[in-house]
Amino acid sequence: MRRAVRHPLLVFAIACCLHGVALAQNQRPPTTPPAPVSPAPPQASASLPPLKDPATVDQIREYLRLSGDLDSYRTRWIAAVDKNRSIGAPYWPESFWTDLKAEMGKTDLMPLFVTLYQHAVSRELMQEVLDTYHRWGAVLFKISPATLRLGAAQAAVSDDQNKLTLANTLEITERVYTIHKPEIMAARARYPAEHPDQVGK
Repeated sequence: MRRAVRHPLLVFAIACCLHGVALAQNQRPPTTPPAPVSPAPPQASASLPPLKDPATVDQIREYLRLSGDLDSYRTRWIAAVDKNRSIGAPYWPESFWTDLKAEMGKTDLMPLFVTLYQHAVSRELMQEVLDTYHRWGAVLFKISPATLRLGAAQAAVSDDQNKLTLANTLEITERVYTIHKPEIMAARARYPAEHPDQVGK
């Protein structure tokens, strides 16, 4: 039973991850996600050791605050849920989607980005980025050499970002599913009789 339930959740989480990351890479140069530090997804983050002299947590917080990437990532991440709702079984209630998006909205993503940035961005590079941001402002920053260097560092860990995003999405989806499981299973049992033309769903 656990196996059958996990499959659609995994497919859904992967689809949301891919959709969200595709958007992230197509909008604004060095783009990255959202807000305040608890542990990052253990399985995914364990294989991402920090650089010898990584960007500090304070530097990362400051960059994310200046760039607005925290909020923009969260917005895209949640929007990906709506883009992929068709993957979910038709008997999943509206309350499941509402609760899922609410959980994503309050999830602490800062640990994920500290892990990612400390694996990819040095303290020196991040300081250059911050100095450029403060000196040139947001608009000119986007065409600065610092932006190109930061973008290259981010591109090098795009697969790692996908893994971290997937781990977060799956963990949250499974948690919300567990809450709604009795309701979903009851609807699932009724579905074949109510929709005889939808065999196999």
